[in-house]
Amino acid sequence: MPHQPTVSEERELGFPRHLPDQEAILIGRIGGDSDLSGYAAYYIHGQNDLLIGQYKQKEFWPEYAVGCESRLMSACVREFSTANIETELSSIGKALLQAWHFGDLTPLSHKQAHVYALRERGKFSRDETASILSISPNTVDTHLQRAKEKLSAAENLVQFVRADSEDLANARPDFFDESDTDDDTDSSNDLTPLS
Repeated sequence: MPHQPTVSEERELGFPRHLPDQEAILIGRIGGDSDLSGYAAYYIHGQNDLLIGQYKQKEFWPEYAVGCESRLMSACVREFSTANIETELSSIGKALLQAWHFGDLTPLSHKQAHVYALRERGKFSRDETASILSISPNTVDTHLQRAKEKLSAAENLVQFVRADSEDLANARPDFFDESDTDDDTDSSNDLTPLS
């Protein structure tokens, strides 16, 4: 009996989201009227590459690779989305493109950014996120918790920097209290006339 490839039931852009046998995750497809129009773009975990090819007979047949400096999923998605061809991203591809920006513009590690973007922005479940990233559900939980902690700390810092010093003094009267300063310092608050 010939092997029947395993294909996820979720479909998007006319393709299955996940091809477990090939460790492939749908990132998008080629649009427009180029020779590659209608080709699928899948990220292949076993190879850490974003490949473009045809999907037929329940299998992905890669023909081209997207050149990525980094093997991060989000970096490959960014390269695909900025290629000189018309592209359309899947919901996974859109979340991972956001993850690339989060990883560059926030204190999040790229792994944390991937999980945060998929869970919080893409609204993927814990198990879906684990499957997309090829990590355990517990790792998803850990990365999400750390991402939220870092983003909360960054937001608190921004609010602190933007706060008016008078507001800070009213909220925490001891904030500007100099009673804790060392009395052994050789400074004086006396004013000396200039002449």
